[in-house]
Amino acid sequence: MNLKSIYHHMEKGAQAVPEKANCKIVFRHSIRKSIVSGVGREVPLTNEGITLAQWFGQNLKYDIGFFASSSCERNIHTCKEILAGKGIHKDIVIASEELECPQAKDKELSGKIFEQYNFKSDIIIHKVKTEGLPGFNTIKKASQIMLDFIFSNGNEENTVDLFCTHDFQMAILYAYLFDYDPMDETLKHQQWPMMLEGMIFWGNRKHFWCSWRDEIKEFINF
Repeated sequence: MNLKSIYHHMEKGAQAVPEKANCKIVFRHSIRKSIVSGVGREVPLTNEGITLAQWFGQNLKYDIGFFASSSCERNIHTCKEILAGKGIHKDIVIASEELECPQAKDKELSGKIFEQYNFKSDIIIHKVKTEGLPGFNTIKKASQIMLDFIFSNGNEENTVDLFCTHDFQMAILYAYLFDYDPMDETLKHQQWPMMLEGMIFWGNRKHFWCSWRDEIKEFINF
């Protein structure tokens, strides 16, 4: 699969997708305006973020199959600009439970924990991964919610299915599939998921491959 991205590792990873196979890209929204505090659900993209999302769509050679998004404005805005760049109209499926809240066992309690830790997502990911936090699913459970959704939709040959999510949810998948811990200082190469950066998947739920930052891993009954 040929893909143009601001991240070389995404272009390289896409080249590993077998010809005509369905693939899936789970990615963070494009560049947004600043969030003063909290979640910032209504924060839109910057002009640069709009341009980059359109550029991504314009250079996406595969037909878009299934397209899903978090319900936050910056995510929906990203999806619309990708479609504008590709010059097509397509329905965007809003998947709040799967792309926004897979980590929440109890939304009210987990929301309070976010506030308690001043929305420091890296610390929360570390604690959920290593010891668990009240109101949160385990890293495994949250990731499986996302993976079940990803592989249950689309799947048409020679198409790409797109899933627009957030850095926190990207980090959950990163932590589960690639053993990421943002607080582990011994792993100097680690980096928090960037805007418009994504993981590339192909295969099926019981046997799939994932490309992420110059690493391709195979997962069987995972």
